[in-house]
Amino acid sequence: MDLLFEHLVPRDLSLVEATLLSRGFALALASSCPALSGARGVDYASEGDSVERVTWFRAMPDSLGELFVLLPAVTWIERVRWSREAHSGRFEVAPELPSPMARRVRCEGTYSLEPAAEGTTLRRVEIALSIRAPLVASAAEQRLAGMLRTIFDTEAALLAQGIE
Repeated sequence: MDLLFEHLVPRDLSLVEATLLSRGFALALASSCPALSGARGVDYASEGDSVERVTWFRAMPDSLGELFVLLPAVTWIERVRWSREAHSGRFEVAPELPSPMARRVRCEGTYSLEPAAEGTTLRRVEIALSIRAPLVASAAEQRLAGMLRTIFDTEAALLAQGIE
């Protein structure tokens, strides 16, 4: 399943990018987003125009519905590699699942910021999401897509207001 989320953020690109790349952004997202119950920074490195951020996330137990009820928790590691020069990055999501299940889930994509009219910024997120599981793949992908929509809508609101 391919997903595209676009938001017009009413702030200048440099401010949006600084907010997005700040060390506290993932924690602010987790505390604001109804689909998330936690986050913590795992690693953060900045060298030249490159930033690499690794973050652990936990979904709210009820955000994914009955398809995921047998899991003790829905958690994942997100690794983002960002270029300040290109104002874009790639991300990969690794679910924390037993190995046979984890191999069946793929979530990766690109993230970009573009200057838009009158000091605004177009934020575009393109995601490739796939779950290879008999009978439940389509329903699970739909549930995850809904959760991702909630996360990226919340993220856009945070980018618009900035964080301290």
